[in-house]
Amino acid sequence: MAATRSPDSLRRAGFAGEPAKAADALFDALLSSKSGVVFSIDQWDDSFSRLRTPDGRIQLSIPELYPELDGLAGEPAPASGDFPLILSAGERRSFTANTIIRNPDWRKKDRAGALRIHPSDAGRVGVANGGRVRLVTRGGSAEVSVEISDRMQPGHIAIPNGLGLDYPDGSGAPVATGVSPNELTRAEDRDWVAGTPWHKYTPARVEAL
Repeated sequence: MAATRSPDSLRRAGFAGEPAKAADALFDALLSSKSGVVFSIDQWDDSFSRLRTPDGRIQLSIPELYPELDGLAGEPAPASGDFPLILSAGERRSFTANTIIRNPDWRKKDRAGALRIHPSDAGRVGVANGGRVRLVTRGGSAEVSVEISDRMQPGHIAIPNGLGLDYPDGSGAPVATGVSPNELTRAEDRDWVAGTPWHKYTPARVEAL
């Protein structure tokens, strides 16, 4: 199909000839290569010429989702009296990474992964910058240090991604640094279409210790 629909693209990649011959050559290259195969070299204009929509444009509108979009305006907020804050569980920061990097020593700032909170929310909780609090969600709870920041919106809090992992200390004993965001989110609180948990929109509360 590729050789029939885009013969010029395959030819530029070295698979010339009539479509059946070019397709066979491409298939042989895929079988014999120990790594990737460049099978198509395109021009910018080729991309849009391959759109098969009736008007030749990318369709971003999904009619099946119209009722869901219309319903958002009347959807109640997930925050409640028990969980008045919205937690972004997994914020990207200067020194965060995925869980491949376990050694916390590489982090030059915010090594323990502080909970960021707006000054007004910190005042209601009664916690100062650098203090300790208990972060509670419907999925779990954890003790965290606090970073008061006016860059946060009132009612919103955040912890970084990539923390909560065990790493041996000087004696070889495992020590966890920071909080694992996955321990605070529930599979039940998720997007109904893709099934993705609301990591960035988790109802929560903060309690002073």
